[in-house]
Amino acid sequence: MARIPTPDRPQPRISANDLALYMVSSDTARMGILRRAKNPQKPPIIRYKDARTPICLYLADPVRNMRPLVTAEETLRQRADDPSTSALLRDDANHSIEVLRAIQGMRNQLAEFDFQPAPRDQDRLSINGLEISVRADLLVHSASRSGELIGAAILRMTMDDAETEAAREKRRNMGLYVATLIKMHVERNIISERTPTNRLCLSIDVQHGEVFAAPAANTRRVSDIENVCRMIAAVWPDL
Repeated sequence: MARIPTPDRPQPRISANDLALYMVSSDTARMGILRRAKNPQKPPIIRYKDARTPICLYLADPVRNMRPLVTAEETLRQRADDPSTSALLRDDANHSIEVLRAIQGMRNQLAEFDFQPAPRDQDRLSINGLEISVRADLLVHSASRSGELIGAAILRMTMDDAETEAAREKRRNMGLYVATLIKMHVERNIISERTPTNRLCLSIDVQHGEVFAAPAANTRRVSDIENVCRMIAAVWPDL
């Protein structure tokens, strides 16, 4: 029987990306993922922090004005070229510029989506005793004969590590799991009169230029996530 978190024992917590990675990893790798999630190391900087906001402004603009991206790139270029700035910040600035350019290269893939600003405050997603840090970067609106629809998008900005077909398939499956988590997040935590729909729940893999929508036939994937969350919550105290 799963242990129920108590006030003296914080609820187990994992990021959406780490849960997606867990879902596609071997048993040996999974334990390492959980131990890192339970004992996280505070990163020296938040990667791509200064790229995320201008990307959201750009995508939520009905005419997709490039000014937020251009302005952000100018600022980041100054940082990257400043010898008084730490090597880590200069490196992040260079990679953030790559991300800004990558999202421009996805303009055709993203043209069909009506992106809207997401709520600033969003509850975490809780599934069977496990708290998942998943936050919508943008809402996605659409309409059909049956009514107004809603979804959400999460920007996944990670280093390009998919050099083999197996690695690309692993990354694809991670994208589908993250899209599924964002669909569950919309259903449970985004208040709207619109109806949540899978095809508008998106994991945008910026560096790879791919958009993954929550699959239409997603019952098995949701069930797998729920079962894994229950198991993680059970073993968490003993990690």
